[in-house]
Amino acid sequence: MLKELYHGDLAPSDRRADPNNKALQEWRKLSAEFEKSLTPEQVETYHRLSDMQGESAAKDNESLYIQGFKDGALLMIEILSK
Repeated sequence: MLKELYHGDLAPSDRRADPNNKALQEWRKLSAEFEKSLTPEQVETYHRLSDMQGESAAKDNESLYIQGFKDGALLMIEILSK
């Protein structure tokens, strides 16, 4: 893993959601059904809101990933110092 990280071959942000994820499949189904009930202007607004929510979730995931990495490093330091 360290070699992959050093050479830039490790990119956790490139990982994609499991296509078999039932919640994701249900969200897509409900989203498509919901869009059918909207006017074109409402669909545009809905897409913008969905994009904003996705961007917000991505930033949250990044922060949580970084914090988890830091927590893991601190845990290793604590374990190795005893």
